[in-house]
Amino acid sequence: MKKKEETTGEGTDEVKLSEESAPEINDGDPDASGTPEQNDSQIEVFNLKGVTLKGTDSQKTGPHTLFIGSKIVNFVDGKADVQEGIAEELENGGYIE
Repeated sequence: MKKKEETTGEGTDEVKLSEESAPEINDGDPDASGTPEQNDSQIEVFNLKGVTLKGTDSQKTGPHTLFIGSKIVNFVDGKADVQEGIAEELENGGYIE
């Protein structure tokens, strides 16, 4: 437990920390997450493709949502950025230009 000591002068309280209660600083971990560094081969890259919903400009205005199997695609004003595989599914289904 921390000890409180009164100081003379302005009447402020001061807390003294002992070395045992001080937090441990790890300079070897730059993000301080404690997790080991990940190998670059574990990083997965997703290529996105911009797609446009079919319809007139007035039909595309606002948010729209399409459900393709277990996937959900949200369009804003007729535009969305999706993975290439999903873009292909949308094109084959006739949903995009």
